[in-house]
Amino acid sequence: MTNAIAQIWKGELKPVECSGGNNLQIKEISRLVEHNREDLKANLNEVQQEIFKKYNLSYEDYLFLTNEQAFCDGFSLGIKIASEALIGAEEIT
Repeated sequence: MTNAIAQIWKGELKPVECSGGNNLQIKEISRLVEHNREDLKANLNEVQQEIFKKYNLSYEDYLFLTNEQAFCDGFSLGIKIASEALIGAEEIT
């Protein structure tokens, strides 16, 4: 466990990069989002493209923060489950 935490700290282990990597539905939706984004961008005038750029930047910030929070929440939940398992194992013996 300590090794995994150290790897996350050093940037050697990047859970975000492998999140959903084998999920075909996520891959397909990601491809579709990118295709639609490029299609929309190609059909906007200059003013609309600037607004769209600002929207994308703020949305990327939002996604970063929500993904970070989801990771922290999941990590905390995992620790709670592991703690309860250890406490339960001690009570059995």
